[in-house]
Amino acid sequence: RVLGVIDCEHSKKAFFTQKHLSILTTIASLCAGKMVKATAEAEKRKAEKILMDTRQKMADVEMQALRAQMNPHFIFNCLNSINRYIVKCDQATASLYLTRFAKLIRLILDNSNSKAVTLSNEMEALRLYIEMESIRFEKQFTYSIEVDESVLADNVFVPPLIIQPYVENAILHGLYNKKEKGTLSISVNENDGILTFVITDDGIGREAARQLRKYNAQPHQSMGISITEERLSLINKDQKTTFDIEDLKNANGPCGTKVTI
Repeated sequence: RVLGVIDCEHSKKAFFTQKHLSILTTIASLCAGKMVKATAEAEKRKAEKILMDTRQKMADVEMQALRAQMNPHFIFNCLNSINRYIVKCDQATASLYLTRFAKLIRLILDNSNSKAVTLSNEMEALRLYIEMESIRFEKQFTYSIEVDESVLADNVFVPPLIIQPYVENAILHGLYNKKEKGTLSISVNENDGILTFVITDDGIGREAARQLRKYNAQPHQSMGISITEERLSLINKDQKTTFDIEDLKNANGPCGTKVTI
């Protein structure tokens, strides 16, 4: 295969000798070897890019499948809440609940085909969800959502419904079973380009919640947490995401749970 031509000329006739020819042959061989190596490396990079694109497509498909599981799970829990008021014939509360549910469904449908949504959009969906649960549990807990001023909520993008399952867990398993009124707080901060979510409740704690579920006649196993953990593991293929659950304690024992993402 001809890769190139080295052409040398001189004004004097018969100037070039066999030595010159040997030097040119050596230079040609070195150049040819480097050209072949460069071509092979280019082909390798091309193959690696195809492989990365394929893996990314597979990850996208997996994320779409997980979101498809998440949304019906989320909607199912909301419909159960609405059903309670319909059965009780509480028309005013059912109407209020349905209004919030309609807004929430609109947000979920708008976000269902997106890999990421604005933080402000995510916080609005979370606020609607918490308000619905607060109504359902008859204001058994208060809540706060604080986004640090340094975080530009309309310019930051996050995976949709990524923290909702942990908020749901805090409400259903921590605050719901508390005898007195509880509190739930969600804070969002950014430091050196790292976005941090902190979900804190002063409920009964994970161990007491496990014991209650153990003796519950119809134990409910939340799929939201396991699905979200799978989503986080997929996100970790592109960027490092850390996850931590802390059992809060005071002098009297367990006093809630803190989740940091």
